[in-house]
Amino acid sequence: MAINPFESALQQLARAAKVMKLDAGVLARLQHPKRELHVAVPVRMDDGSLKVFEGYRVQYDDTRGPAKGGIRFHPQTDINEVKALAFWMTFKCATVGIPYGGAKGGIMVDPKGLSVGELERLTRAYVDALGDFIGPDRDIPAPDVYTTPQIMAWIMDEFSKLRGVNTPGVVTGKPLSVGGSEGRGFSTAQGGIYVLQALAEKRSWKPADVRVAIQGFGNAGSYMMKLLQQLGYKVIAVSDSAGGIVHAAGLDGEAVAAHKKSTGKVADFPGAENITNAQLLELECEVLVPAALENQITAENA
Repeated sequence: MAINPFESALQQLARAAKVMKLDAGVLARLQHPKRELHVAVPVRMDDGSLKVFEGYRVQYDDTRGPAKGGIRFHPQTDINEVKALAFWMTFKCATVGIPYGGAKGGIMVDPKGLSVGELERLTRAYVDALGDFIGPDRDIPAPDVYTTPQIMAWIMDEFSKLRGVNTPGVVTGKPLSVGGSEGRGFSTAQGGIYVLQALAEKRSWKPADVRVAIQGFGNAGSYMMKLLQQLGYKVIAVSDSAGGIVHAAGLDGEAVAAHKKSTGKVADFPGAENITNAQLLELECEVLVPAALENQITAENA
């Protein structure tokens, strides 16, 4: 049975509320997103047919400021996933003390099956459907699973066209040429590095003795591997949606990235053993980096 991520999020909230003796009224408020939008996203396909995709945007809470959170394009995206992600963004922003609330968005689509033109039309239609739901002072999207700086640029351009004025602040994760940040590409992985460095110091770890397995080789996972190896950590395994690889002596991050670029997957990397994502999660290692979709770690594999 599939795990409902929003139910998981509410269970986390209930446990935390009990420990901190949270006011019952505050708890009741936090159990519900402030606002959620379901939109139809019509796209004219390259063959002339019209296909309608299902899209979502959830603003969970904006008490601290404009809602903030990514947009993912994925065939398994649904409203419960988006609500859960918006919930977690709310607490992430609050935890690190930045003046934003939490939001998330998504479209149920496999972007790998779309042409560049279809992907652009999908993105622009999604922005049109959101209408006044987003904006620099209301809700600021960002990249997430299978969305890119180019997609963020289309969002900015379409929103600016709708407003009649250039509005770069509507979205983060844009290309540098249209006002993006130099640190955005690796920022998710860099945050993980800061946490790991604090743990390593506490445990007196030497990087060369620490074995790392990374599930997911998208933006977060690939940059995590690169940054870890710059610091001397031993990455013994990585994976993507098609499967993974393991090599006890450590993998060469640049070579794996080149292999992924040329073949579309990390599997069959020369000198490494192919493994499944399930096997990667249970490898013997000091550090596991879950950089794929949520709900990968369960009571069984833990």
